[in-house]
Amino acid sequence: MPSFSTSGSRMSDWIRRHLPGLVRRLGLRGKLLLALMPSIVCILLFTGWASYRVSDEFIDIALSRTVRQNTMAVAHEMEQYLDGCRTDLLFLAGGRTDGASLRDAFARLLKAGGKPYLELCYLPASGGEPVVLVSQGETVHAVAPGVLDRVRPNPFAELNRLAALKPGHVAASDILEVSYPMPTKDSANRYADANVVRFYTACPGNGAEPPGLLFLSVEATTLRNILSWYNSRKSPLWAYPRSDELRFNYFVNHDGWMLFQSEDYDKQGGELTTYLAREGFDGSLGKPGNAAAFRPNEKYTLYWNTVDAMGQGKNGLERVEEARPKSSAVSSHYFSYAPVYFRADPAGPPSVYGGVIFVDRSQLPIIAGYKNMDVMLFVTIGGIVVISILIFLFGRILTRPIRELAARMNTLNSLEEMEEIHLPYSGYDITVLQESINNIIRRVKQQVVEIQAKDEAILNVNKRERASLDRDRELLVENELSRIPEIVGVGSATANLKVNILKAAQVDVDVLIAGETGTGKQLVAEAIHAHSSRAGKPFISINCGALDENLLLDALFGHVKGAFSEAKEDRNGAFVEADGGILFLDEIQSASHKVQQSLLRALASRKIKPLGSDRELTVDVRILAATNVDIQSLIEDKIFREDLYYRLKVISINTPALRENRENISLLAVYYLKQAESLAGREHLDLSKGALAKLISHDWPGNVRELVNCITRAAVMAETDIIQPEEIRLESDFYSWPVQSQPAEYPSGNAQPPHSPDIPSAFPAQPAAAEADTGLNPRQKEAWDVIRKQGNVTRKQYQDLVGGNLPTRTAIYDLQDFVKRGLLIKKGKGPSTRYELTGE
Repeated sequence: MPSFSTSGSRMSDWIRRHLPGLVRRLGLRGKLLLALMPSIVCILLFTGWASYRVSDEFIDIALSRTVRQNTMAVAHEMEQYLDGCRTDLLFLAGGRTDGASLRDAFARLLKAGGKPYLELCYLPASGGEPVVLVSQGETVHAVAPGVLDRVRPNPFAELNRLAALKPGHVAASDILEVSYPMPTKDSANRYADANVVRFYTACPGNGAEPPGLLFLSVEATTLRNILSWYNSRKSPLWAYPRSDELRFNYFVNHDGWMLFQSEDYDKQGGELTTYLAREGFDGSLGKPGNAAAFRPNEKYTLYWNTVDAMGQGKNGLERVEEARPKSSAVSSHYFSYAPVYFRADPAGPPSVYGGVIFVDRSQLPIIAGYKNMDVMLFVTIGGIVVISILIFLFGRILTRPIRELAARMNTLNSLEEMEEIHLPYSGYDITVLQESINNIIRRVKQQVVEIQAKDEAILNVNKRERASLDRDRELLVENELSRIPEIVGVGSATANLKVNILKAAQVDVDVLIAGETGTGKQLVAEAIHAHSSRAGKPFISINCGALDENLLLDALFGHVKGAFSEAKEDRNGAFVEADGGILFLDEIQSASHKVQQSLLRALASRKIKPLGSDRELTVDVRILAATNVDIQSLIEDKIFREDLYYRLKVISINTPALRENRENISLLAVYYLKQAESLAGREHLDLSKGALAKLISHDWPGNVRELVNCITRAAVMAETDIIQPEEIRLESDFYSWPVQSQPAEYPSGNAQPPHSPDIPSAFPAQPAAAEADTGLNPRQKEAWDVIRKQGNVTRKQYQDLVGGNLPTRTAIYDLQDFVKRGLLIKKGKGPSTRYELTGE
């Protein structure tokens, strides 16, 4: 007991601790289920119990009527049987009473399929011979007068009844036990014993025959078989199959003796018994003429009240509680009774001969209860499932506005996007909830505006404060002490660049330097020269993109006097000037095919031939070339010679873009600000936090060159010693972006122009016509209107549009610039290359 109580208390403690939390975590549908399901289950159980009680009551009524009907039918059948016996006796009494006549009439009665009578006796009152006939099947035996004294009981003792009988009246006896001598060849002393019911009538006699007593007897088992018949499956009242419960009939006389009970109908020849009828009773067993008869004691009130009621001609039904319900499997049984009448005088009223009692232990209420429990189980489970589905569906419908409100709120990714919610639902609850959420949104937006205003004010103040650049100045001092002080910067990219410079300086081979405009390609070339074995020798720089073909050839290889009309004297070219040192060729991709061929020959043999000269000069020159475009694409377009490319690219060095090294922006800003101070005639200039943040956040398409110009401009324009954000003028700040009132139509059918990655995202995308006027050189602007009208252009067509013998390299550069701006798309390769409008 202590262990059970301890576990029970632990369970209750666990429920008290965890149940509230579980309930809180449930959704609306779960709470509806939790709230409604117990009451619904209780309602179903109560409904089942109520229906069971009603059905049990009506089952009881139906069973009681069936039992009562069966009892009355058995009683009626016995009455009909007794009445038939009376009729047969009166029929025999109306004929002759001599032995031969009675024997013949008795035999004919038996053969006619009538009742199986056992004996027929005629006893004359005085004179004459008695006639005693006994049947065995359809055979009739006459008992000789000499052996009548061996018949038990003696037939002549029945003459005492003659005085009480009137002509035409019939009396019926109680059950008697008779014994007749029936000798056979094998057994001379054989007797036939039987329990019979005798029917007596008086024969008035006539002149030829004396008056006397005539009686006819039938075995009591035939009456018992009537009870068995109605209690079997062959009963005429067997309307529906019933379970094998214990039920039986028994017959009682007017004195309360239980004479016999129903037995198995298939075993009709058995002896009379009362063992079922007397179960649970105490009393007297056996009486003269019927050893199986039983008479209960007077203490059994129900039984004797029943006997009295039947004696008064009443029938009835009682429901009796079982004395031992465990052994009978039922708690009660039906006890039905009905009197059995016998009409002694055909013209007079009948009298009660005895009564039939029917005991029915039916399990139908129990079976119905079990079935009801099964049905209620399935109904309850089905009801729970159906109600759960309905709650789920209706809960989903009811919670749809709430879920949509939550979904709308979840789609608000930022406070700036918060807008009031208006759902197409009506109803007081959802309206109140929606209005509450909208009130919160309005308050939050108002507070956000106030907070943003305060943050902006604080940020503006903070932006105007002096930026802390002490660490950058320390790094500049450390950089001055490094091996390559001319390369300013920190980080892995800058470190790799310095390592590559030193590696390239250690060997005397040609180098190709690739990088965007303004990334310091010439600075890298100078650093290689400064740290190489040719440091004391000349460093000559030629910008291939700034000169046309003839000037570039003259600048590279020189000429002799008279080589062309303007050649008044000999001129040494860059190869000769850089002899023993380094020749730096910037924008090598701009060189024409003729220049590329001359360079290839010079690089291969290290010999040059000045213009107009037939004499080759041997030169000792190391070539450093630089490009700001992808030469591989030029090779694919047959613009740049592949063999020259691999001649130049013995060692390749890439200069990183400034946007890829944002950690160096503040360092470079301090470095070039110091240089700008001397140019602007200023001292102790510094950057504000806002100005520094603006520099770091910019993409710097012009790289370091753009940064130097920006810092120099800011140093000149600064009004105080601290450069403010508005004094940092980026290249994009000088652009003016015209805005059209109506959106233009584009070839792709979009309402917005194609996005160009080269255009800063801070500005809205504009139609192509507006973009063409922004940042394009005069040649591009001149050709753009024609390109837009015809939809595409080739490199040769572009050269014809611009005119002025535009070099091929320059035309390709202009067209690639259109591609970078997102205005044109390059299609095809080699000679079939063309450029089409974006969206065509």
